Amino acid sequence: MNSPEMNHLSPVVLKREAAWDGIKLAHYRFQAGDLPEHRHKEHLITIALGEGCNGEIRTASGFRTRGQTRDSICVIPSGQPFAATLESASEHLAIYLEPSLVLRAASESPATGGGIEVVEACSPSDPVIKSVGLALLAELESEGLSGRLYAESLANVLAVHLLRHYTTAGDGSRRFTGGLSGQKLRRTMAFIADNFESELSLADLAGVAGMSTFHFAREFKRTTGTTPHQYLIKFRVDRAKALLTGSEMPLVEVSSRSGFSHQSHFTRLFRRLTGTTPQSYRLMFQP
Repeated sequence: MNSPEMNHLSPVVLKREAAWDGIKLAHYRFQAGDLPEHRHKEHLITIALGEGCNGEIRTASGFRTRGQTRDSICVIPSGQPFAATLESASEHLAIYLEPSLVLRAASESPATGGGIEVVEACSPSDPVIKSVGLALLAELESEGLSGRLYAESLANVLAVHLLRHYTTAGDGSRRFTGGLSGQKLRRTMAFIADNFESELSLADLAGVAGMSTFHFAREFKRTTGTTPHQYLIKFRVDRAKALLTGSEMPLVEVSSRSGFSHQSHFTRLFRRLTGTTPQSYRLMFQP
């Protein structure tokens, strides 16, 4: 069963959504009313926005929780039927995560022994889940300007977090083994240098290194101090700097040749990393 569609009987008054490989986000506004029992093939993580929500969530296993304050979260495992009663207007984010991502993260951890199960849980807050949800919401509102690699990296973070804190095997103590050797790092960086204008994915980079996406993302950050997405953005900005100071190329072409799909996105990220706009940066180097 899927979530109920908006109609005159539904408490859903607004729904916006965006999807990426393995992860989907929906932004809901509700009025008071009932959500009939339904389930999802993905793991569902909800985040209360605004002032939270008066009401109750009930699952088929007998799990119940009442009243959600701002930033409170609930995790409902894949396939678990649930229903809700909303006693007042509320606003929520819903993150839908493919179960295969959590299983893949578990395969990187010998501590799980291969047997994991995401469990129902509600918490007054979870900073990691909140930061992932707000980052995905920003992506939805910017129509995905940060790109595929960014969303996949967030899915990776969320899957590992669920594994550690919301599964029967999660004890927060597991550690991934291995490392990103100098050869693998050089091969990855050379691949980025050759393909930075393309829409790179985490799987692309992990494949070059000969590693799983989860292991690669963790070890890349451990080795370089930055995530693959952050490294790619810095590489593109450095490329833009060279074009700005070494040519009279129009800014829109500099943006495109540096791997940015939109000039506004290019300007925003360039300013974030350099403290100035592309045009001002170019003027600084003119005689």
